[in-house]
Amino acid sequence: MATSVFVMAHRPYDKPDDPAYRTLFVGAAGKEDIEKGCLRDDRGEDNISDLNPYFSELTGIYWLFKNYKGQENIGACHYRRYFCDRALRVLSGERLDQLLDEYDLITSKNIRTEISYRDSYARAHNVADLDAVGETIARLYPDYSRAFEEVMNGRDQYFGNLFCMPRPLFDEYCQWMFTILLETMPAIDMTGYNAYQQRVYGFLTENLPMVFIRARGLKNYESNIVCTGEKTETREVLLAVRELLLEKRTAKAKSMLQEILKERPEVALPTSDPRASLELTKQILFIKDHQEQTGADSYFARENDLKALIDHYKECYLALSHLSDHEEVGADLTKRLIDDGFDLFEANVILSNDPSERFGREKLDPSNIIKGIGAICRK
Repeated sequence: MATSVFVMAHRPYDKPDDPAYRTLFVGAAGKEDIEKGCLRDDRGEDNISDLNPYFSELTGIYWLFKNYKGQENIGACHYRRYFCDRALRVLSGERLDQLLDEYDLITSKNIRTEISYRDSYARAHNVADLDAVGETIARLYPDYSRAFEEVMNGRDQYFGNLFCMPRPLFDEYCQWMFTILLETMPAIDMTGYNAYQQRVYGFLTENLPMVFIRARGLKNYESNIVCTGEKTETREVLLAVRELLLEKRTAKAKSMLQEILKERPEVALPTSDPRASLELTKQILFIKDHQEQTGADSYFARENDLKALIDHYKECYLALSHLSDHEEVGADLTKRLIDDGFDLFEANVILSNDPSERFGREKLDPSNIIKGIGAICRK
């Protein structure tokens, strides 16, 4: 059975070089094609393209459910996120076919969190919306209610509405999911929601595949996901910061970034910013603004190119990580950085925002680092 993977996109992108991948322009209503001959979610009488600001990629999934006639396996991914193997190579249509010969469906790999899924959702969104979904399921699909509660109270989650499954199962899942959403809509009050929070229906459905799988006893393959680059909005934020720094307006860049991250926290998520450039930039602006205000003669105060500053931050982290492990190379590198203006303030900022996980290393040992810097400064 062949597989078609529909790439949900709202702007031009680099498509995988495999005929199984097909572009589906989401939120297409009233807009020009993003790719010659691409599929659009505003074709056919039964579509919800104009609801894309609230449903995100679901408008494309709805279009497939209601309008696409193909009976092959149906996959849904994003223009930057794809199922991949351990080497981060995008899975071919042939490989997806093979997996679906063995499994009922394919999902993103489970992410295990420190708190329950419901509490995690509550930190980022209005949990009353999620509870309303639970009430709808209890009323319309009581056989799924226990699975819903288990998933909400558990610490496992999928993300992104990424999946691949045979057409009959796809239709069953869509019928179930969209019935739940449409029945829940009257209970969702978006008063005061910004543009990010208004994408509520996309957020509400990210973990519904897990509920569906558990209630049905399905066997699913959890695939690694590769992000092919920063989210467009993330790149735009980085570019804006870079331009302000080149104009020597550090305080403005710092306040702008703080406001953006408050209003659009998703631009800094790992799936939007796989290299953690925004998180590093936030720390860099904090250091740079402080050093400029105090008149410190340091690299952070003198340099205004964002790429160079990010590279320098990573070099500072590397020096601290070596000191943390009592490695002599760390002392040599740290001495050079200290001669260039690196000080305890900068070290403490890095320590308080320990980026070890982002760089795939062990956590830093503050006591070893402070002792190491002190010893170097006394020489």
